[in-house]
Amino acid sequence: MDFLDETGTRYQLTETTDEIENSKKSRVWSWVLGSLVLVGGVAWLATTSQRKSNPASSELDALINHIKNPETDWSRLKELDGHPDVEVHRAMLENPNICPVQENGRLNTTLLMELAKKIPDEVAEHPVFILHALIEPDKDMDSVVAMILKRTSNVGLIDRLWSNWNHSFSVRESVAGNQKTPVEILEVLGNEKTETDLDVRIAVAENPSTPEKVLRVLGNQSTESEPEVRRIVARRDTTPKDVLVILGGDDTETDFSVKLFVASNPNTPENILWQLSAKPDSDWRYRNAVLSNPNTPRNLLMLLDAGV
Repeated sequence: MDFLDETGTRYQLTETTDEIENSKKSRVWSWVLGSLVLVGGVAWLATTSQRKSNPASSELDALINHIKNPETDWSRLKELDGHPDVEVHRAMLENPNICPVQENGRLNTTLLMELAKKIPDEVAEHPVFILHALIEPDKDMDSVVAMILKRTSNVGLIDRLWSNWNHSFSVRESVAGNQKTPVEILEVLGNEKTETDLDVRIAVAENPSTPEKVLRVLGNQSTESEPEVRRIVARRDTTPKDVLVILGGDDTETDFSVKLFVASNPNTPENILWQLSAKPDSDWRYRNAVLSNPNTPRNLLMLLDAGV
């Protein structure tokens, strides 16, 4: 395109796409380079900040090294038992003084037991524990074994320790309450013919993982002087209906509390609810329990509301 200035000089303008493209490229590369510089600067700052020493981390590392040191004695380890960091607990397991032999020749398992509350599976892998719990069982390890069996979710570990320690009451009680305990072991611990200790059977009855077939055995136990197990079974909403029929029947269960739990159990059949509340001589506490039962039939509720 041509044009004249005021002096009459002619000019010719030409438009080229190359210059425009180069200009665009220049602006784009400037933006990219600027962004890289910014990102690089941020990365450098992040790397620099990571390189700076963290006082808290340095103190923890020093403490862990102190704990692992064979010259750190048992009393010092005991002082650190309450430390909140799990790495401190793990470090204790690397100290050879964790389970010393006392003057009387017995093992001091206090620290191992405390650690078993926090990291049971790792304590179970400790050489001292393996030796005195699995290879050559030592009665001094009883409390440690019981604590591990109470806290672990490792079914294989439960099986291995159970085979060596089922003679121990504390071990049987821990196994009875562990939700990961195999059913075949619960069957043994929940039967009064194979488990004579009441507290162990109570632990089985309270275990949320106890299956119906074991609850059925627990609910049919005949020892009238020990109703505690039947009370627990009567209030569980997983208890089979046929067991609740037995526990709530007029002639088969004499313990008042057992029947009261049956009356409030939402799984109790209607005919048992009628038996517990509809008779004129029925205890008012049974009636109140039936009233609070979410599965009480409407016609029975109307009778109870009317005071019949």
